[in-house]
Parts: sequence; structure tokens; C-alpha cells
Amino acid sequence: MRKLPILKSLHLFEAVSEFPSFSRAAERLNMTTGAVSYQMRLLEDWFGRKLFVRHSSGVRLTSDGEQLKRSCASAFTMLEQGCYELRRRHAGPTVVVGCSTTFLSHGLLPRIGRFRKLYPDIDLVFETEADLDALAVGALDVLFVAGPLKRPFPDREVHASNEMIGPVCAPAALEAIKNPEDILSLSLLHEADRLDAWSEWASAAAICLQESRKVVFDTFSLTMEAAKSGLGAAISSQLLVRSNLEKGELVAPFGFVPVNRSIYMFVNGQARNSAAVKQFESWALSELLGRDHQPSAFGAPTRQIKQAARLKIPDRFLLASSR
Repeated sequence: MRKLPILKSLHLFEAVSEFPSFSRAAERLNMTTGAVSYQMRLLEDWFGRKLFVRHSSGVRLTSDGEQLKRSCASAFTMLEQGCYELRRRHAGPTVVVGCSTTFLSHGLLPRIGRFRKLYPDIDLVFETEADLDALAVGALDVLFVAGPLKRPFPDREVHASNEMIGPVCAPAALEAIKNPEDILSLSLLHEADRLDAWSEWASAAAICLQESRKVVFDTFSLTMEAAKSGLGAAISSQLLVRSNLEKGELVAPFGFVPVNRSIYMFVNGQARNSAAVKQFESWALSELLGRDHQPSAFGAPTRQIKQAARLKIPDRFLLASSR
């Protein structure tokens, strides 16, 4: 019989050690501050030494606490990996995919039917709260991440595609848009988490827009619905509106321009030996991250924008070129 502290307490300690105070930890873990403090004192009593230094503004780990944190991380990672390996050892062909809710709703789901037709025997499981740590322990087979990432990458099995963004609007709005500055005749629709999106596009397109009407929505989905309803123009990644463009629900009057970030697809090294994961990886590279899906109707956005940028546009609409 192993003589260890209660595993639940060790698991709680690992979580609490990431926060600067017991109150912050309790809030995130949906516990009371008293319950967190009591559990940590029980753990300290078991070890017979302090794991935290309590001070007026919160807590910090002692050297013993730091050592225990490292031991917990190593042990729980190994346990987690073993559990996932055992859980999936006799399962049928399955691919567990991690991505954001927005990427799943607008990037994957509109096209996943094509994968299902090609590989009807492969089961798909989607996780929208997963991260690189989940990939590392084997909880995921594939993970999609959008945005800037520090190199070197945490997993060597990674594919990247440069992200392209541009304005999109309802087809009826095209009558009022002949040049990039005409976009200001519409309300500019913003996603609350990406309030800089219009500035980013303007910078990438070598123009800067100002004095525009602005409408802000909580989510990307609501922003796109507003654009489809004719309430204005929104900025989107090309990948996320590809299905809307193909259906004619939205148009991209000036196409899409590259920005300084990418869409990454990480593949778990061990899972990559699975035939199902290989098939999904190959499909995603072609269908999602490939360069052969640029809508031909919007094939020359940069030239069109640059030409418009050289026109004599009033200063209140167009600032100096960023180049």
C-alpha cells in the first residue's frame, strides 16, 4: 500500500500553485477561499513543512512548494498519458480534434461533411477547451491554433498557413462600394475580442481608414450574421468565411491580404502513426490549410487596393500610406 497524500489534494495543490492568492484560485476553481486554504494546510501538515509563504497581497510557493509542483506536474502528466493510451487502445478509428469554438463553427463544420464522405468509418471528437498541454499528453490527436506563436514550436509535427483577412459584406452592399474608401459608407462591424481587426487590415493593405461608424458585437458569429443581414462590413479571416462566400451569403469586395500571423495545425507525434489521424491530417492540409482554395472572384485584392490608395482621396477618409 502506497503512503501518499490524498491525490485529490495534490491535484488541487497543482492548480492552486498557478495563482497569486488563494482567493483568486478559489474563484477560478469554483470553491470558497476557506476550503482552498484548509486543503493546503492539510497538505502542509502531511509534509510537515510550509509549501506557501503567506503575505498581505497573497501567497507564493516556498522552495519545497516549487519542488512539489514539479513532481506533481511530472507525475500527473505521466498518469494522464497512460490513461489516454489505455482508454483508446481498443477503440475504433477515432480522431480527437482541438480548436476554438469559432474555428470549429466557421472553419471546420462547413467542410467536415466532405471528410465524412471520404472516410465514413472514422469517428471524430471535437474539444473546444483544449490547448497544447492536452496535445502533449495525448488527450488530442490534432490541434488548430490561430495567431502568433513563439518559436521553437512545442511540438515538431506542425503545419502552418499564413492567415489572410479582408472586408466582407452582403452582396447588396456592393453597389455602394467601388473603391476601398467607399467602405466608410457602411458601418464597420467589430468583434469585441478583435477591435483592432480593421486597423490590421488597413495596415496590411497599405491604407488607414478613419472617421467610420462602428458597431461592436460579442462574438464572431454575431458579427458575421450582422454582415450577412446588410448591417455593414466586417473583417474576417478568409478561412472562416469561405463557405459563406461559396454560398453567396457574403462577398469580399477587395479580396484578402496576408497578415503577420498564421493558422497552425499541430499533430501529436504518437497519434500520427494512426491511419485515421494520417487521413485527417492529409485532408486538413488540402481542404483547410491548402493554397488552392482562394476564390477566383477575389484573386487580385492587393493590386486593387493599392490602385485605389493612389487615388486622391480626402484626408478625412484616407491617411498616408503605411509604406
